[in-house]
Amino acid sequence: MEETKVEDNEFESIDDSEAVPESGYPEEEESLINNKPAGQKYDYNSAPEGTKAPPRVDMDGKEIVVTSAEIYLPPESKEWTVPKKEGSTARYKACSFQLNYDFENQREYYSGMKVFKSENDKYSHPTISKGGVRLSQATKLMMAYAKFKEKNINDVSLKEFLSFLNSKPKAKIKAEEVINPQTGEKVMKNFVGEFLA
Repeated sequence: MEETKVEDNEFESIDDSEAVPESGYPEEEESLINNKPAGQKYDYNSAPEGTKAPPRVDMDGKEIVVTSAEIYLPPESKEWTVPKKEGSTARYKACSFQLNYDFENQREYYSGMKVFKSENDKYSHPTISKGGVRLSQATKLMMAYAKFKEKNINDVSLKEFLSFLNSKPKAKIKAEEVINPQTGEKVMKNFVGEFLA
């Protein structure tokens, strides 16, 4: 039987006291990559979907289709408004109430929709006043709907009204000059004057 020759492993014979051979590279070589701390990853699914309204165009007398009606509740951080009526304990915040038209991506904002302070600082359902001395833009719109349906405005529910506005009704625009309460600037707004179908 032939004897197997075992070769010595050269690493086993290295004495620990011997210096490790140098690699020929500096210990800390400067990276070519800019390693600045990374920020947080952005989830594009949370990006705003809204777009800026195009400049208003004169639509007085134009027949259009209301493509949709949208309500945006006010942020929690917005302060509650105290009514001017003396002794009132009600507190409210204004909602953004927007109608979108099928003409050149036009949209119009109607003032007068509010949420009231409810228990635990929660919001009531949005409401529109159905009368008063000074009628809001939202009230006038609801009155136009009640007239079209030949109903008393007090018999119109918010759900019925909003369902109609989102059913793509035809309407005729009546332009009206209003004053921006924040800036005092006069603006021509394209309101629904009457519903046609």
